[in-house]
Amino acid sequence: MIRRIATLILLLMPLAALNAADDAPIVGAIRWDGWYGDGGVVKAVEISLGQPKYHFRLPWFARVIGEGKVSINGDSQAIMEQEIAYAAQAGLNYWAFVDYLDEAPGLSIALDRFLTAKDKNGIRYCLVEEGARLDKSGVKAWGKIVEHFRHPDYQTVLDGRPLLCLFAKTTKLGKAEWDELKRQTIAAGMKTPYLVLMGWEAEKDREALGFDAISEYACSGKGYTTDPESYEWLTSHSVSEKLWGKWKSERTPCITFASAGWDTRPRQERPPSWCSWVKATPDPTPPAQQKPLIDATTATPDELAAHIRAAIAWTKANRDLNPANAIILYAWNEHDEGGWLQPTLDTDGKPDEARIQALAKVLRPFPR
Repeated sequence: MIRRIATLILLLMPLAALNAADDAPIVGAIRWDGWYGDGGVVKAVEISLGQPKYHFRLPWFARVIGEGKVSINGDSQAIMEQEIAYAAQAGLNYWAFVDYLDEAPGLSIALDRFLTAKDKNGIRYCLVEEGARLDKSGVKAWGKIVEHFRHPDYQTVLDGRPLLCLFAKTTKLGKAEWDELKRQTIAAGMKTPYLVLMGWEAEKDREALGFDAISEYACSGKGYTTDPESYEWLTSHSVSEKLWGKWKSERTPCITFASAGWDTRPRQERPPSWCSWVKATPDPTPPAQQKPLIDATTATPDELAAHIRAAIAWTKANRDLNPANAIILYAWNEHDEGGWLQPTLDTDGKPDEARIQALAKVLRPFPR
């Protein structure tokens, strides 16, 4: 009951009260772009979300093509331009693209489309690199990353420092190699990049690698499971208590993390190849008898809005820990893993923009 009252208070809190003390935080969302083209990743997510009970999660540009079958391919400039419009409508400042370097071209389609968009409507971008991939590439990756830093739409913090996130630490690239990235960035005429480590035991690793702050990619509660927690529990316990509370008590430099949810049941039932540890638990219910699997795990628009308000309030109250004044959301489009902001395919075949509208009520009053 107390948590419900707190949620109601945040929903009713005047927007001016959240925006009174200092500049509004920059708010971004992670992009995992397995929804573009016709490669193996797209085919896998079509299988994971193919059952009718998961169609409410489909990206707005997907199509239902048969009983238990869907088609997902957002590879067009028009679709990217509409996504940019949605992000701007929601009040987002940037997208954090998971970067695959030269390893998986299909997973870079959306970033390429974004970069060639003529009107980005004020939306900027940064990169999320993965530790294991960088360990394979080595310092030869720095040149390409520095070129991204040069892009006029690359997101910076603290008066010009390029924002770069690392999901899971590098083990072969240590502080000396990361210092080389800093050196190359400065040599290219820019300020030192602001490096953020996402992962487990991140504070210890942050110091060892010489990073500026920590954050998270996702907050999973129980992890991959067929019995996920409610969204209310995830945000109030796993995020507010275990992350924000811990960072505050330990005085940890951070970028505020927030979550749109976590629900891996599509991947539990029909695991994609990259989830090799998941044992398939298929649902025998015939497609014609399936109902949308919407329960307490799925965030309502009001719950999402309340959580984002709380993230903004926490950021404002803890600027000494978050000098970059930034928030990162999981996620724009992790539809089959349970965290999404992007509009979904409604039952009438049109985009369901409820989450975009919920964010707009919280973020649009802030200056962009």
